[in-house]
Amino acid sequence: MSEENQNNEVKKQEKTYTIRGLNEDLYESFSKAAKEMGTTVGDLMNQAMSQFLVTLEAGKDIGKKIGEKASKTGTNIIKGPFDAFKQLISSIAEFDLVSNINELNVTKQDLENAEKPIIFSNIKKLSFSSDVDATTFINKVRSIKVVDELIIPSNLPLIMVAKKCQLVKKITQIKQ
Repeated sequence: MSEENQNNEVKKQEKTYTIRGLNEDLYESFSKAAKEMGTTVGDLMNQAMSQFLVTLEAGKDIGKKIGEKASKTGTNIIKGPFDAFKQLISSIAEFDLVSNINELNVTKQDLENAEKPIIFSNIKKLSFSSDVDATTFINKVRSIKVVDELIIPSNLPLIMVAKKCQLVKKITQIKQ
């Protein structure tokens, strides 16, 4: 890696965001929860924002069902908030959630084996293998959210894929 790329990487990691209007007590509780979970406030905030976006998506499908199921899974929320949330959403939504992964390669067989359409969320590098065709992609990929790098084969139309994306930093189409 060149010195310029290393400097850009350091700058990217050190970028600071200011959020006005945060409730001080809420932030302190959030910060304490991050420390207890052994993670940083930034990482926990990224996960929380990603889960919030998925919640908005789920709201389109499930409306009132969340309240009913949330009370049943309340005890699990204390043990592991993100795992419990993922379980809650998956149990009542018309999609499955695949999230919080550094790198994932998805094949056509993986998509075909899925019982429900999939939302991919909070993944650093997501790639689809060359055997994934447009029909399978349309039917099995509900949306792609909060992904740093998305790699798709050239047989998938770029705009078709991009229409399913939200907060994806980079899409690369690989020629076969």
